[in-house]
Amino acid sequence: MRPTAVSSKGNGPNVSPLDMLTAQIGRLLRHPAYRRESVVSSLLKRHLPGDAGYAWNGEAALRERLGRAGLDAASIDHLIRNTQAEIQRLRGPADA
Repeated sequence: MRPTAVSSKGNGPNVSPLDMLTAQIGRLLRHPAYRRESVVSSLLKRHLPGDAGYAWNGEAALRERLGRAGLDAASIDHLIRNTQAEIQRLRGPADA
């Protein structure tokens, strides 16, 4: 079986960093253990929407809002890494 261009995480070669960030934030917001007040990064917290939950479906509005924010590449990269770290933190320890 040949690998596809876009993986299940949405980070294929044809996906923009802003789309990747939007998808990662969506994963974070849908995580059952997500609590906005426990997010470590103040920059990430600033760009997170107020609503969340398993049924959250605000990707289009979030992508538009992130686009209007005028984030540079370094900020987008920082936000992607911090979102991934938050998701990993919510999963618990690696040896659990």
